[in-house]
Amino acid sequence: MNNYICINNQKIGLSEDQVQQIRGSFGLPLVKLEDVPVGETCKVGNHEMIVLDRVDGASLLLRKELLRDAEEFGTNNNYDGSFADEICNEFAKEIAEIVGEDNILLHDVDLTADDGLKDYGIIRRKASLLTAEPARRYVDILDKYKLDAWWWLATPYSTPKHGNSSWIKCVSPAGNVCNCSYFNVSGVRPFCILKSNIFVSK
Repeated sequence: MNNYICINNQKIGLSEDQVQQIRGSFGLPLVKLEDVPVGETCKVGNHEMIVLDRVDGASLLLRKELLRDAEEFGTNNNYDGSFADEICNEFAKEIAEIVGEDNILLHDVDLTADDGLKDYGIIRRKASLLTAEPARRYVDILDKYKLDAWWWLATPYSTPKHGNSSWIKCVSPAGNVCNCSYFNVSGVRPFCILKSNIFVSK
């Protein structure tokens, strides 16, 4: 039995028939996440998410709107332990309560700086900001969902090794990947990876 609902962090298994009964009872247009085309959106709980890609039976999702719209990045340009990181960690806990802990997957967040320095390393998270590389890779999808706001990326411009702990990459309302100082206010738009066989609303 692969279908279940999660109530108070407890899994309750559901047959396919039970899923369809629940769907009919509430008038919910439930679909398998794997059936939502790349580039389109679905809802996970109250969060509308963009499907960026699929890899090995999992779906890469980015929140369509900002979770928080006026946040400093942190106390420097290192994403690990920043204010933005804390907000994404809280988002991950909320998503885990909706879909079940096993269905939100850990992913690597490569904090290599824009100039190539690797001082900040690679961290593992269940939700994070996008880094600059996927922001560029999925630009055609992201351009369909531009926001009238700036939003943070996890990639630093450089590190203290090159005399810079202030600048961080971000995305402008025009869709450009730019540099901002960590004490500027920009939006937090979480990214996560979910197993594709879960049910979402469409």
